[in-house]
This record gives sequence, C-alpha cells and structure tokens, in this order.
Amino acid sequence: MKPLYQKIDIEKERLFVVKNYKVPRFDGLFHFHPEFELTYIHQGSGQSLIGDRMVTFKSGDLFFLGPNLPHSWESSHQFNQPSQSLVIQLNSSLWKGAWLQGEELDEMNRLFKRSLRGLKFTGDDNAIIAEKMFQISKGMKPMKSVVEILSIFEILGRSPSHEYITSPAYLPNYREHDYLKINRIYSFVHSNFNREISLTEVASLVHMTNQGFCRYFKKMTRRTFFVYLNEYRTGYACKLLGEGQLNITEVSFRSGFQSISNFNKQFKSVVGCSPSEYVKRLA
Repeated sequence: MKPLYQKIDIEKERLFVVKNYKVPRFDGLFHFHPEFELTYIHQGSGQSLIGDRMVTFKSGDLFFLGPNLPHSWESSHQFNQPSQSLVIQLNSSLWKGAWLQGEELDEMNRLFKRSLRGLKFTGDDNAIIAEKMFQISKGMKPMKSVVEILSIFEILGRSPSHEYITSPAYLPNYREHDYLKINRIYSFVHSNFNREISLTEVASLVHMTNQGFCRYFKKMTRRTFFVYLNEYRTGYACKLLGEGQLNITEVSFRSGFQSISNFNKQFKSVVGCSPSEYVKRLA
C-alpha cells in the first residue's frame, strides 16, 4: 500500500491522464496528489473520506476534487461485485496561466475554485459525462480528447445537481507524517486482520499511547479503530461467504473473529443481516 502522497503517472508535458480502474474492491487508501481529479463511479458503492467529511458513493455518482484534497474510496461490504471507476486527472501545473484567463472560460475557472472543497454530482448529466470519459479512455486523438474534457467542464460548470463536500472553513491540515501513520495502520490491518490484534500493538506502530492513538485514529478517519477493524473483517467474511467454499463457522475464524457469537453480532451491525441471511440472499 502506497503511503501518504500518491505519485500520479503523468508526463510533465501532458495535460491529463485517464484511467479505467476495475478491482475487487476500492481499498480505502487515504491519499492526496497535486492533480485535479474527476472520478465517475461506474460500479460499486461505499464510503469516501474527503477532507473533513465522510460521504457515501454509489454507481452513477461523479466527483470533482481539487489539488491536494485528501480522499479515500472504500467499497461497501454488502457489495459483492467488482468495483469500477473512470478517472481523469489533470496536470494542475498546466491547467493554469494566461490561456485560462479569457472570459470565455470564466465558468470553468469558477468550477476549478469550487473543486477545492470537493464537489459531488448526482444529476442526469452524469451519464453524458460518463460516456465522454469512456470514449476518452478508449483512445482519441490528443486534440479531440482535450476538447471533450473541456466539454465535460462546460456541463459541470452549469450543473445545478451538485453539493460541496468539505465544510466552508476546511483547510487541509494533514501533515506528511499523518498520511504515513494512517496508511501504516491500514497496511497492518490488511496483513493481520485474521488474527487477534491488541490496541497496544497497533498503537505502538505509530509510537503512541493507547489513549492518544484512539483519539488520533477517530479524528483522522471519523470512526474508532475497532469499528474499522470489524468492518474490514466483515468485508473479508462477505467475500468468503460469496465464494461458498466454507461454512459460517469457518468463515468466522478465517476472518479474525474470536467467537461465532461476536461474528454474528458484528456482521449484522455492518451488513444489516445475519451471515445465514446473507448466504440466502446470494443463493
């Protein structure tokens, strides 16, 4: 898992890079980068921590995030299908300067300024934009692709179907070592979730007291560490139940739960039904 600052693979002379991600699930990596980011959720649902706010996402949602706005995408445990997103990232060092100062581009410049707080779009225009993004991802002549991106911003600039994500007073106050700490914890959980984990053990990873760690983790992620751990374990349990190779008791212990009763309790809290009911729904 990459820590803190995410290096985007984009040549310094290029205006943008487009990516089509299809993965088993979005992993929840909390990161930032200097590029503008336009993300369309083609398949999947879950939660995203963006700046100082946790928001939900589902298929058909569209997000436009300004440079260095910290964010994560984490798939819901109930969603038992691959997750897919289309992403266009703009080289922010090139999307500025005199060529963008003409009054014809005022609407786009206002859009860019609003993106510093993060924008979520949910209107009918999302399908039109998604199709444009798909066509760009399949390969276009360079000039044509830039024209298409500008047309996307023209649509977004006049769209009424959007909401700001972060609070008005929000300023990114995460320091570099904050990203290191959070992603070190995430990486540890991803590698060790199927065994017993003590608070002291995980706090020591980031050189904190138990009490200090609890405050820090909740401040950074908007949930307690053990809520996050149980969500991750439950997500893995959903994967095993979907594969149908193990019974519920075996799934419980493979997923890191120490008792079947606790597994049933935590599973229902996260998914909204018991493991046996979940299996029936998959049938």
